[in-house]
Amino acid sequence: MISAIMPDVVKKHFPLILAFLILFIYFTFLNFVFIKISQKSLIEWIFVWIGTFSILMLFWALYRTSRIDPGFIPKHTLVEYDETKQRDYCLQCRIKRPERSHHCSKCKRCVLNMDHHCVWTANCIGLYNRKYFILILFWGSVGMFQATLLGLINIIELWNNFWQYKTLDFNKIQEGFIFLVIFSQFLNAFGLYYFFWTNFKLIAANICTLDQLILDIESQTKRKYHTDLTVYNIGFWYNFYFYFGKNPFLWLLPVGKPLGDGYHWDKKASLREMTETTLQIME
Repeated sequence: MISAIMPDVVKKHFPLILAFLILFIYFTFLNFVFIKISQKSLIEWIFVWIGTFSILMLFWALYRTSRIDPGFIPKHTLVEYDETKQRDYCLQCRIKRPERSHHCSKCKRCVLNMDHHCVWTANCIGLYNRKYFILILFWGSVGMFQATLLGLINIIELWNNFWQYKTLDFNKIQEGFIFLVIFSQFLNAFGLYYFFWTNFKLIAANICTLDQLILDIESQTKRKYHTDLTVYNIGFWYNFYFYFGKNPFLWLLPVGKPLGDGYHWDKKASLREMTETTLQIME
């Protein structure tokens, strides 16, 4: 893992480093593709403005994700250890954990509805910043796809410019570099969009990354976890509203809070409960 070899000072300021890296890539692409080889048509200007807007939204979401409290559980809720309820007790924080919360070894805190610890944001992804993390992936993939389309519009011009130089001089190297930049943007856009879609599907099912790992282990080992994690899936729109809110004008903005507090969860009847109910009726 990249986080294992990074100094602590780099981990702490990694969101700022990431922001500068994105700006460097953006201005490099803008200079070599839009300024130097494009015809600056209306559609190209539209792609540039959409890409610029996407980056601004990405920075906003990145700032909110890295700076907001993801849902740290206060440590003043100390309780005595109960062996009969050890699954609900955190030995590190010495607190009784609400359901769906987990302990983060990096933050050394328990987090409500913890999804994972993200090195890119130097913060846990939990109940209160999960929407913002999804928006980082969304706006990042939008910006990269716009850059890819801008590059593809000018790919023929780039190809012709590349072969008009008969010797391997600076101009030919520059044209080859631009081609590699366009190709890398496509790969990055596809990878980021896949990551976004994977996380969005978890939102749609109202489970987190750690829940998905548990479900995968269950399917492989044929053993059941102590809690049926599917009971939290009450339907797509309920799950979506829970994290993104009911106002459609705010869905793509990194603002707002989830509808729940992370301590109490609405649930549907589990498959086991429905089976027991059916058996009782049949008897």
